[in-house]
Amino acid sequence: MIVGIGAAAGALGMWAAGGTWQDIQHLGQPRNVMIVDGESVRVPVTVSDGERLAPEVAVSTSGAHTFLFEENGEPTRYDPCVAHAWVYNPEGMPEGADGLVAEAFDNIAQYTGLVFSHEGNVDEPADFDRPLIQEEYGDRFAPILVGWSDEATTPGLEGTTAGLGGSSSVTGAFGQERFLAAGVVILDSEDFTNVLATDGGRDRAASIIRHEIAHVVGLGHVEDESEVMHTQNLAAVTWGPGDRQGLAIAGAGPCQ
Repeated sequence: MIVGIGAAAGALGMWAAGGTWQDIQHLGQPRNVMIVDGESVRVPVTVSDGERLAPEVAVSTSGAHTFLFEENGEPTRYDPCVAHAWVYNPEGMPEGADGLVAEAFDNIAQYTGLVFSHEGNVDEPADFDRPLIQEEYGDRFAPILVGWSDEATTPGLEGTTAGLGGSSSVTGAFGQERFLAAGVVILDSEDFTNVLATDGGRDRAASIIRHEIAHVVGLGHVEDESEVMHTQNLAAVTWGPGDRQGLAIAGAGPCQ
């Protein structure tokens, strides 16, 4: 839950309380906090110069696409003016999956105009119940986490579901505009082992990972089977016109 807190009386008081230059720039505007385990935690400040890090991707196609979060008719998106860190837990990675996750992030960056930064491997398990702010990652929202699991550990992977993905919708440090943060992708080791063993399996596996990272950047499912974001992702291994339109919109959000 996000609630507001009162601003400090002046710059000196702010610095004494651990404030930042962004706090001073927003003097008189309340700094948002999150309630984490029953305690108030200040929403981390995003530091940028207010300019995109990569050019906006023009919307050049039209087709079926949806968004997981919307506010006032606009999708909730990642900030395009900062690099978004991602980390990887390789435990349980099936043979033949090397490089697929990094390739998928490069592909998503190309179609969204968002910038992603790989910060290495971690031992944090991929779980949607992870804390959004964690001491080991510093004073920021936790980076996007990609990891492997199985049906016994992650019931959502039961049946033919080979992966899950999504992000949290949070307010920025100031104001009420919402942004995406702390994404998670959970991949099914057994399903990927089976997929990778088939003809064309690496392309199919890559498509599944891109599908889940597209959920991370805010895209939802569609009913058009020609789109990678189809509910079951049955056949498509390259982005369809609706996918591309949705990804371009997902990357065209506001700066914090």
